[in-house]
Amino acid sequence: MNRLLTAVGSVALLLPSAASSRPATRPNIIFILTDQQTSRAMSCADNPFVGTPAMDALAADGVRLTRAYCPFPLSGPCRASLMTGRTAWQVGVTDNEQQPSPEAMAASIGLKMRSAGYEPLYAGKWHIPQIEVPEGMGFTKICGMDDRTLVDNCAPYLSRKYDKPLFLVASFLDPHEICEYARCETLPYGPLADYRTEECPNLPPNFMPSTYEAEALRLHHAMTPRIHDTYAYTQDDWRRYLYAYYRLVERVDLQVGRLVDLLKRNGLYDNSLIIFASDHGDGVAAHQWNQKWALFEEVVGVPLIVKAPKGGLRGAVNDTALSNIGLDIFATICDYAGVAPGEGYRGRSYRPLVEGGAKELQPEVFIETTLSGIDMRAWSIVEGRYKYVLYNYYRNREQLYDLLSDPGEMVNLAVDRAYAPELQRLRAKLLDWAQYTGEPRLLRNIKPLVK
Repeated sequence: MNRLLTAVGSVALLLPSAASSRPATRPNIIFILTDQQTSRAMSCADNPFVGTPAMDALAADGVRLTRAYCPFPLSGPCRASLMTGRTAWQVGVTDNEQQPSPEAMAASIGLKMRSAGYEPLYAGKWHIPQIEVPEGMGFTKICGMDDRTLVDNCAPYLSRKYDKPLFLVASFLDPHEICEYARCETLPYGPLADYRTEECPNLPPNFMPSTYEAEALRLHHAMTPRIHDTYAYTQDDWRRYLYAYYRLVERVDLQVGRLVDLLKRNGLYDNSLIIFASDHGDGVAAHQWNQKWALFEEVVGVPLIVKAPKGGLRGAVNDTALSNIGLDIFATICDYAGVAPGEGYRGRSYRPLVEGGAKELQPEVFIETTLSGIDMRAWSIVEGRYKYVLYNYYRNREQLYDLLSDPGEMVNLAVDRAYAPELQRLRAKLLDWAQYTGEPRLLRNIKPLVK
């Protein structure tokens, strides 16, 4: 496919050239999404505490990108970004209860794919902000949110013969049940088997807070006990939390395996583009954090596996390509469908990575969040080595981490003048991003810091 290299702001962008260049035969596209799965919560990611044979098998047939980030570590904003290819701020969603702008949803992926001649199908969780996909989004609704029946409900749709390619979104809830677990609620899909503390994972090396940690994090934690019901956790409680979390990952892996088997039985696997990801991660006890919202690597880093149609790389691991899944998954789907996303999109297609073996994607990744308990906004930029975080108020609002030497984010370098050049350089990049998005709070907070 011919493509144009288009400059948007200060960032170059790879886009499909035009809808008229669509190939005669386009692949089916399958997007499998889990909820609240941190990037290393797979056995193929060398995690000894979890077994994910279905995800591992998918990775063996494609490319696993280890440096994939969500655009916003909360379901509603991230999903709004995934469906529109825009940032959460651009579409007007910075919390779970907000509705995206009508203009953004009018150009969302279901409508775009239907107009391009695909048959868009949706199964499972939507949450933008409705839990289940509403009418008018371009999708045929297969079923609502229930991981236990999702694959069975997909079966009759995937066994039919269509005169057009399929675009299926299969959106699972788990391991999100960890939220109910932490609150001592009944798990929606049934209890976990009994286990002893001795069977549980040990605490992670970055269990303790970092030096010069942002004060905003603990204030938000204290103000939202229903969300972060861990304030009285002992170390053993945290170990049990981790054990439960990984069992919930295994619970959804079983359903992913059933879906992949269904695709294979219906001849829809080999020649399909399959993208597997999660909307955001979980704290998994790092810095004594559970749930989402924070900008820790465990929370913003997500699993990403891309299996190209026949001819793509198999069993490859890319440790260098930076990806914002909210922008790049949209761009990839459009690329393979032969659809032009439109003007002003910053996403980049995974196609060169999974078919040609390219190593790089985005020069940097920008992430935003809201700490709703204290009406706090925060932003981050991740480069190859360094990560910069800015909170709009309270002590230690700037964070700088060397992810190469300190992947657990334990030492805040923003207070060390030896790293002043790196700090200033990343401040300037965040200012560029602020000018692109036009977000007033970010502009007001970052502009005085850039010298």
